[in-house]
Amino acid sequence: MIEIMRLHLFMGFVAALALGLAASALETGQHAPAFKTVDWKGNPIELAQFQGRKNVLLVFSRYISCAWCQMFIIDLHKNRAEIEKTNTEVLIVVNSMPEVVKEYQPPRDFAFDLLPDKDMNLYRLYGVKLEDRRMTGNVFWQTLRFVRYLGNYNYVKGGLEGDHYQPPACFIIGLDGRVKWQHLGRDVADNPKVDEVLGELKKLK
Repeated sequence: MIEIMRLHLFMGFVAALALGLAASALETGQHAPAFKTVDWKGNPIELAQFQGRKNVLLVFSRYISCAWCQMFIIDLHKNRAEIEKTNTEVLIVVNSMPEVVKEYQPPRDFAFDLLPDKDMNLYRLYGVKLEDRRMTGNVFWQTLRFVRYLGNYNYVKGGLEGDHYQPPACFIIGLDGRVKWQHLGRDVADNPKVDEVLGELKKLK
């Protein structure tokens, strides 16, 4: 309970930040930047291994205990069967240390892969950043919505350490390795609606 109270104080602080202009150097239709990294279980992984085999939903979360990001992950997980039908691999980049991400307790039957990126190499590679900071009602609204997710929220010690101004983002990468769709968060709580993501995935062939 103490940790949850600390979280809410933190969220109140962050809620005073952040509507802005999200920036990405990528354009729909261009080849997604290749990368090699290690996932949260210590397994090597690279984007190229999926080309020609599976579509990729590349999610740029914030740090692992970000409440708004966990809300989005929970919603994605609830729709995992529909995502699987689109032949899509879900990779979630998190701005946390590997040892912190390992402590995360995912929902049952969690089928997504987490990619710790404390040094933010992948964020920079994909140009995911917030260029301008202004007030936004969306942060407040998403914080209110978080109450519905509290029972499934998983706080991890050290999981709130990271760039507090980092926005979320999503990229859909097709079998040909090209960016088919992208969502760049306009603020720190601006994740896309899962229905929109599913709609875009279902357009892929």
